[in-house]
Amino acid sequence: MSEQTMTAFEVATPSTAIQPYLRVEDVHMRYPNDNGGVEALHGVQFDLHPREFVCLLGPSGCGKSTLLRIIAGLLTPTRGEVIFYAPTASRISLVFQDANLMPWRNVRENIALPLILQGVPRSQALQKADAWLDIVGLQGFGEALPRELSGGMAQRVAIARSLIQEPGLLLLDEPFGALDALTREKMASELLRLWQEHRTTVLMVTHSISEAILLSDRVLVLSSRPGRVVLDLAIDLPRPRDEDVRYTPEFGALARELRRAITD
Repeated sequence: MSEQTMTAFEVATPSTAIQPYLRVEDVHMRYPNDNGGVEALHGVQFDLHPREFVCLLGPSGCGKSTLLRIIAGLLTPTRGEVIFYAPTASRISLVFQDANLMPWRNVRENIALPLILQGVPRSQALQKADAWLDIVGLQGFGEALPRELSGGMAQRVAIARSLIQEPGLLLLDEPFGALDALTREKMASELLRLWQEHRTTVLMVTHSISEAILLSDRVLVLSSRPGRVVLDLAIDLPRPRDEDVRYTPEFGALARELRRAITD
């Protein structure tokens, strides 16, 4: 069957034997203004494969978050498209830098919210939320309100809320950017553990080279604005990984290659 071009959240059948989860096809994005517009993305193209963890790196303002919102269906590109090849294409979760928890709902209710909105009986949704409290290490905090949580704990709740609905694709927009360095490292390790257990397809925006290498199967580097892919680097470090991999020569060599691509 020939490859079909579909709109976001529809499913195409590629002719190749190895099917990507999605394809970003020649995506351009220009924001209008009185001076002819600001071009945020220019000809971005790549495949994302099932169960793959890919990080997006690049200088501030290069269009990383814009690209995530286009893939999520929140923005329409000026040109190009996102083609989905997986039957789970409509199940997308997006986690922002801010946890965006409902302040009047406790932790259990925040985690269960996506299921409740889908019509899952409340008791069943809360029971599943309890299981996710254990998974993300927040046992005993189910009745706590968001204002009683640290930043790292709030992000754990946001990640649990995104994963409780078993998304086909998890989009993470700098989820640890507001955290201090030590908490950020701990949260990256937690995310790595969760991904190694559940193997959800992930595309994550980060400004941390070290974080990208620790987590990823591949790292895509975008140029300065307008963003275009200047490097698609495979992270050939064995899995499962832990924090100790940061101190290996192989990790250092990958970091130098990524840093060169960002600064060139």
